[in-house]
Amino acid sequence: MHRCYYQRKKGGMKVLFSANDAGGANAIAPVIASLAGKGAELHGALSGPAQDIFAASGIPFTAGFSASPEIFVAGTSAGDTPDKRIMRELTGTPSLYVLDFWLNYWQRFSTTGKKDFAYLPTRICVMDEIAKGEMIAEGFPPERLIVTGNPHFDHFADAIERADEEAGRILFISQPLRDIARMQGYSGAAYDEYASLSDVVQALESVPEQFYVSIRLHPKESDEKYAAYIGSRVRWAPESTIEGAISRSGLVVGMSSPVLMQAAAAGKRVVSYEPGLAGADSLVSNRCGVTRRLDTPAGLAAEFSDYAAGKPSPTTEDFRKFWPQGATERVVAEVYALAVKK
Repeated sequence: MHRCYYQRKKGGMKVLFSANDAGGANAIAPVIASLAGKGAELHGALSGPAQDIFAASGIPFTAGFSASPEIFVAGTSAGDTPDKRIMRELTGTPSLYVLDFWLNYWQRFSTTGKKDFAYLPTRICVMDEIAKGEMIAEGFPPERLIVTGNPHFDHFADAIERADEEAGRILFISQPLRDIARMQGYSGAAYDEYASLSDVVQALESVPEQFYVSIRLHPKESDEKYAAYIGSRVRWAPESTIEGAISRSGLVVGMSSPVLMQAAAAGKRVVSYEPGLAGADSLVSNRCGVTRRLDTPAGLAAEFSDYAAGKPSPTTEDFRKFWPQGATERVVAEVYALAVKK
């Protein structure tokens, strides 16, 4: 009886989903694609970078809010984004969020500026036990958290190649850290993206002229950002996709972006540069040894020199040791389990 009911739900379940930020959209996109393949009726309420991500995905869905869904699935984001407005309107509908990163946990599920957990869903799928433990320490109910992994990690490195790698190209992965700090109302951070890029450009002086920096902007950053840095040895990354930019680069440098994890999963030489970092490192792959963190200009210049000289990168841990594949179907199983319980 229960099995037949499950199968009936599996065929035509009505799903409303939402995302705004790129990380949240990437986290749920494989789940939504899997649900589409299983015949679910999909309705999407999207905003921000998530719109372009789903437009490029080719996943068939009806745009806009849908009344009476059997389950609501969302990626996380800060601020009063569409998912939070949906959470205010949906009562009695099970909800599932997929977390994409180890940072700002309670802020993603609270009223802006308040730690009130006003938007706590039925279930939150998290990346690993590290995230779960940190969230419990912040006050999340343990029974609402389940470790599934991030579905985006399942095929993280599939589109990254090594054949056309340009040894002289150092890719800088930007993040809008200064804007994030301003929105969240804090100041005095040890570093921001401008400080990091300045040190990266300075480190170029330690390597031959054929080595240059290619800047990959975050989806929330404007094309004019860093214009003062652009020159013969500092250029814009021309590729349309992040995978294409990583593929063409021999060394990938960033701060705390999950893109560094993506590059590491593909076997690229990766450096997380966080000068003067105080407190816990939000890039968990640094803590696990999957990526390497440097925090001084001298250390960064030495890394550039070693790379230019052809010295091998220090040994790092295997990405799949900590984040095994299969996260997509683990999340999908949770979706069906919640919908059946409705």
